[in-house]
Amino acid sequence: MSFEKTTPARAYLLLVAGAIVYGAVFTVNKMAAEAGVMPLAYGFWQSFGAGLVLWIILLLKGERLPLGRIHLLSYLVIGGLAVGIPISLLTYAAPRLPAGLLTIVLALSPPLTFLLSVLAGIDRFRALGLLGVGFGLAGVLVIVGPGLAKSAPDAWLWFLLGLIAPLLFASSNVAAALLRPPLSSSLAMASGMLFGSSLVLLPIMLIAGQAELPTAEGAIPIALAGAINAVFFVFFFEIIRLAGPTFFAQFNYLAVLAGVGWSMLALGERLSVYFFVAMLLMFVGVFLSARRAVPQPPAHPA
Repeated sequence: MSFEKTTPARAYLLLVAGAIVYGAVFTVNKMAAEAGVMPLAYGFWQSFGAGLVLWIILLLKGERLPLGRIHLLSYLVIGGLAVGIPISLLTYAAPRLPAGLLTIVLALSPPLTFLLSVLAGIDRFRALGLLGVGFGLAGVLVIVGPGLAKSAPDAWLWFLLGLIAPLLFASSNVAAALLRPPLSSSLAMASGMLFGSSLVLLPIMLIAGQAELPTAEGAIPIALAGAINAVFFVFFFEIIRLAGPTFFAQFNYLAVLAGVGWSMLALGERLSVYFFVAMLLMFVGVFLSARRAVPQPPAHPA
């Protein structure tokens, strides 16, 4: 089946809207940590609540949530990679680092998505793409060094822990293209993967002893995070359906700007010059990674 090489305008609009919406999640993560919400419980309740809301919308539209074996596999894998594990990691790190500083790691997801797409056969290898990875890593070195010099003694470890998140996000981008079952709508995929995320988190949460019902104070960030995920992941699957994972990954550098804006607006945070040097290096990496890249649609478009 052939696809148009020109990316639809709708994909660009969804990309920008998704970045603005998702950029707020890092500030909300910090709110959750300050409210004393256990990280794993936080990830579980926001995923389950968002999945439930989208499932109700699905029913109201007269659609059903597919539960075949391939569907369940895609829900679990994509849900674990996109929400369950990385959001828990970032929530653990949030109290130890400024929200704006932690948000910048999103800029590593595009070049990592490019590398994984090449390995998966979705994209072809390009020297500029590899150079882009180098610029992204240079940005990390800049921010890890002077950017954390005035932070707590263990801030390096927490920042390095946060760097696992972009690798998981990149993996979820590729998985969403490869594992999406035929004829599944973006709404159904978003609902299923959010349920999948909660299922991945449930046993981990129970084993870790973090199972808890939301408190009155914790319910606010949980509800906000759930709303963000409900909207964003419908956009996520729709963008990948329209233009593929390499194009979608560009959302991350827009989300960096949005995340910094949200953190400054809601938390009054101010960042050092090292942050902006690192951000510039990462943006160059993103540009080089996407240079001359033809958007690739998923293997089984809806």
